[in-house]
Amino acid sequence: MLNQVRTDESGISLAEVMVAGAIASIIATAFLLIFSSFSRNVSLEEARAGALNDVQQAMTDLTAELRQAVPLAAGQPLIEVLNANWANAELIFHSDRADAPGPERYRYYVANCSAAHCDLMRDLTVADSAVAPWTFTGAPNTELIVPNLLIGGAPLFRGTEWSSGAEVETTDCDPTTPCEFSLVQIIMRADPDPNLDAEEPLRVRQDVRLRNA
Repeated sequence: MLNQVRTDESGISLAEVMVAGAIASIIATAFLLIFSSFSRNVSLEEARAGALNDVQQAMTDLTAELRQAVPLAAGQPLIEVLNANWANAELIFHSDRADAPGPERYRYYVANCSAAHCDLMRDLTVADSAVAPWTFTGAPNTELIVPNLLIGGAPLFRGTEWSSGAEVETTDCDPTTPCEFSLVQIIMRADPDPNLDAEEPLRVRQDVRLRNA
């Protein structure tokens, strides 16, 4: 007696394969979009955290340096130069904070400007001698303090003083036009990463009272 073997010839049709492929493609695309968005958010938060740390550290250091600002000679103002114009933003003063004889010369200024961004730099120069009169002819120690500062809007540095019940602002002073004020206003606006197109820049403001004014 011959055994008859029955074979199941049923299978997956081409249409079913195409539908399954389309569904898999949609799922993969959605996953990639979610992953890309998540990665961008993580990168943005990391950039914001790094920028905030830079700005806060810069503001802490600058505040401490300004509060200990000293005149180079009796009767001289504590601030040597202040320029609020973003094209030449600059703040120069002397403070005795470093472990070196005599005061140090601090110069904060913007550099490497491109489009709407500049870097905040600091030059620190130690005195040539341990006794007055102080001179600063040596090479400064130059350091990048805050990258990608947003320029425009409120000035980076501004001097203020109250006179006859009114606030008087100083936006440009130097040895020929003495800087006569007791408070320095600092406003830093930093872009965490220009390549990530952050919605809101970081903004930190500090009003520093000059103790020796």
